[in-house]
Amino acid sequence: MTEEKNPREGFRLITPIRVRYAECDLQGIVFNAHYLAFADIGLTEYMRALMDESGTQPSGEMLGGFMQHFGGDNWVRHADVDYRAPARADDLLDIAVRITRFGRTSYSLLVHLLRGDELLNVVKLTYVWFDPATDKVAPVATKFIDAVDEFEIIKPERAVIDA
Repeated sequence: MTEEKNPREGFRLITPIRVRYAECDLQGIVFNAHYLAFADIGLTEYMRALMDESGTQPSGEMLGGFMQHFGGDNWVRHADVDYRAPARADDLLDIAVRITRFGRTSYSLLVHLLRGDELLNVVKLTYVWFDPATDKVAPVATKFIDAVDEFEIIKPERAVIDA
């Protein structure tokens, strides 16, 4: 397995967190399911940053504001967690998040969980875009894709080219 030279490189959004004791198991390390919760914290902060960047985030209405502004929301379709090293109670960690790919109805999120410059965990998530009015899968909103393209340092690849 090739190690990244700088696991922070290419990530515009990096969110700090502190591991709480309740997130640890009897071995004193973060219980595996919490890595997905950390990734979700990262996604929430990513979406908040997109809303802040567009200047449309109403105070206290991030989630509703996101759906209203971008005309949709997302569900997790697939999650892949690659554990590299343990995080422990009271560790200060950074959650680095970026969108790496857009499909017609989905997008991929890459999350690096870091302690300093040590890469502890890599989470890869595939989200499916849906229309909240119908709860049906829908094409990813162009407005969302454009906002991500504007926000990201490394532009996401396109798995499907619109005709």
